[in-house]
Amino acid sequence: MQSLTSRSLIFDCVYDTYKWVVAYIKVVEWSLKAWDQLYLIHTDKYVDITEVWHFTPEYKADKTISHWQIGYVVTWEKSVRNVQIWDTFIGWISRNFDITAKKKLAIPGFKRVKPYVYAGIYPIDTNDYDKLKDSLEKLSLNDSSIEYEMEDSKALGFGFRCGFLWMLHMDIIKERLAREYNIETIFTIPTVVYLVKSKLLTIPQIKSWNNIQNLIKTWFYKYILPNVLLDKVEWNEIPQSGRGAEWNEAEDLFSIEEKEQLTPRIVVRSWVDMIDYSMIDSILEPIANVEIVWPQEYAWNIMSLCQEYRWKIWKMDYIDETRVVRHYQLPMWEIIIDFYDRLKSATKGYATMNYEFKNYQEADLVKLDIFINNEKVEALSRIVHKDNAYYKWKEAVERLKVLIPKHLFVIPIQAWIWNKMIARENISAIRKDVIAKCYGWDITRKRKLLERQKEWKKKMKAIWSVNVPSDVFIKMVARW
Repeated sequence: MQSLTSRSLIFDCVYDTYKWVVAYIKVVEWSLKAWDQLYLIHTDKYVDITEVWHFTPEYKADKTISHWQIGYVVTWEKSVRNVQIWDTFIGWISRNFDITAKKKLAIPGFKRVKPYVYAGIYPIDTNDYDKLKDSLEKLSLNDSSIEYEMEDSKALGFGFRCGFLWMLHMDIIKERLAREYNIETIFTIPTVVYLVKSKLLTIPQIKSWNNIQNLIKTWFYKYILPNVLLDKVEWNEIPQSGRGAEWNEAEDLFSIEEKEQLTPRIVVRSWVDMIDYSMIDSILEPIANVEIVWPQEYAWNIMSLCQEYRWKIWKMDYIDETRVVRHYQLPMWEIIIDFYDRLKSATKGYATMNYEFKNYQEADLVKLDIFINNEKVEALSRIVHKDNAYYKWKEAVERLKVLIPKHLFVIPIQAWIWNKMIARENISAIRKDVIAKCYGWDITRKRKLLERQKEWKKKMKAIWSVNVPSDVFIKMVARW
């Protein structure tokens, strides 16, 4: 086994068109030079360094980077996912080097990036789907925190379900798609990740062990198992054979009691993936620690606002005689929608807010579905707290009644909680006066024309579908 030659910390990483992934590093021990073989501890990958440079502040080629110097190295990796920030570079060691020994050499501070906010991205012009796919692939080259997978919506067509760090990250991606790649997109209402416990173990996700893969890959098992160690298992430590259909080796990482607790759990990133109500035992939702600073004169406005969002205060401090800082615990989904805008409105722009993920807690949540002409529109489905369900969806149904254009038949709009309807509105039909030319005619002739029109509309309602324009979804997203 060769001796350790260097140890460096990656503090930034960029993608270059010609050199591919370039890592900015700080050498903590010893030194490194071009064509050294380095090992990434957390990524579990060997890379060959082809070039070594340092900052002057411009880039300047050098032979070596010594102890406590800052510079950058060319890794020739094609994606920044393979070279993560705060990972540790160590000099070439034997392949038989013990894993626990590698972990001891890691510089503390590394934290694996996990998306907490998910949203659907759809092109306004359906012909731009391939262009959107290529754009997301290019964005993922220099942003390792983006996760995306294909998604199909009856209302919006083909698109992608994307994971983001926070709402600001989502806004940045939206702007980059518009400015750098000239694509006009529709972002659906953002969602968070829910952990659902199923009563039945025969559903496909559990039988195929896909739920266990998602729990380990996203580290959400830590919020299910009590007193679990943070370093119990990492996704890249699971054997490659365990990532397929057979999970025998991965199962050995957990005890029998832990496996029994993980087996019925499902990771739900989209409302479309939510299982049926009769199968649900419990739902865990993410909770965030929210820090709000505001002038004392707006205290009542802030407290009234937080009460609408199921708040729980746990700390309060006074910065000075006029400013107060309070720490709340609020459901993350309700924060990412409109809480910040309402906070600014309630304090005339003086309040500031900062929030971060805390943990998962069980809540009484329900799934609300919108039916238009007796057809479910998944793009408008939501998961909300049971206490707020009726008021939110009565407003949504009333707004859809105004936004959806009239047809030649009556269109019912319904809001359902699981299998129970809680609100309904009807869009009246465009009427045609079929007896306008029957002035002075026999009443039986008029009744015959009206009955024929009634039968025609009934048949048309059963055959035709409702055309919901895409701008309706854009307006509903902007509203919520």
